[in-house]
Amino acid sequence: MRKNVSRKLIESHLVEGNFRPGEEIGIKIDQTLTQDATGTMVMLEFEAMGIPRVMTELSAQYVDHNLIQEDFKNADDHLFLRSACRKFGLWYSRPGNGVSHLYIWNVLGFPEKHCSVPIAILPLQVH
Repeated sequence: MRKNVSRKLIESHLVEGNFRPGEEIGIKIDQTLTQDATGTMVMLEFEAMGIPRVMTELSAQYVDHNLIQEDFKNADDHLFLRSACRKFGLWYSRPGNGVSHLYIWNVLGFPEKHCSVPIAILPLQVH
């Protein structure tokens, strides 16, 4: 039976379980992408769980969604994200660097790598 790209990618990253419909599996994540609207909660969860560093080949934090500075809240989140990236080993892309989706596809993405995004807006295979 021929396999599509998604199936090949998932099977090559399978670390737990059997790849059958309806069954729970565990897969290796190569890359992660967070942005300012989701990244703050992710970093807080890292702290709460006691995770010392990310365990992926590449993890990136973008600030490209909450850019309007009407008060101190977004700016404070951006400072927190920058310091959390240093602590946990993520690449930090500051406000003004452009849209994360294009950057991950053109610069950081690699074929046959699995990229996890807190809100699924990217395909499994990043080109």
